Amino acid sequence: MSRFIWFVIGAGIGSWWTAHKSSRFDVDCRFQRSLPAPAPSAPAGSSDQKAPLNNSEPPAYPAPYNRDWDQERARIRQFSRNAEDTVTELSEATLNTILQATEALKAKMAEHRALREQERLLEEDRRRNPPRLV
Repeated sequence: MSRFIWFVIGAGIGSWWTAHKSSRFDVDCRFQRSLPAPAPSAPAGSSDQKAPLNNSEPPAYPAPYNRDWDQERARIRQFSRNAEDTVTELSEATLNTILQATEALKAKMAEHRALREQERLLEEDRRRNPPRLV
C-alpha cells in the first residue's frame, strides 16, 4: 500500500513540475510575441540614406567576423598536439604507477612466501626433533 502512496505522490509532483515548466515556457513565448515588430526598411530603389523611424537610432550591428582560416587550422592542430601530448604523459604516468604497484605486490608476495617457507621448515624441524621434557 505504501508503494502505491509513494507512486501517487511522485506522479503528482511530476505532473506539477511539468505544468510549472510549461507555464514558464508559455510566459516566455507571450513575452516574445508582445515585442514590437521590426520597423520596415526603405524600398530597394531609394538611394538616399535611411532615416531612423520615430527619431531613434538604428540598431548597431557588429562588423562581420573575418578570420584567417589557415591560422585557425594551425591553432586547432597545435591544440590537438598539446592535448595528445598531455594524454600521452598521463597514460605513461598511469602505467608507471601500475607497474610500481605491481612490483611492490610481487615483492610483498615473495617476502610472505619466504616467511611461510621458514615457518614450514621450523615446523618440520620440531616434528623431527621433538623437545625433550626430561
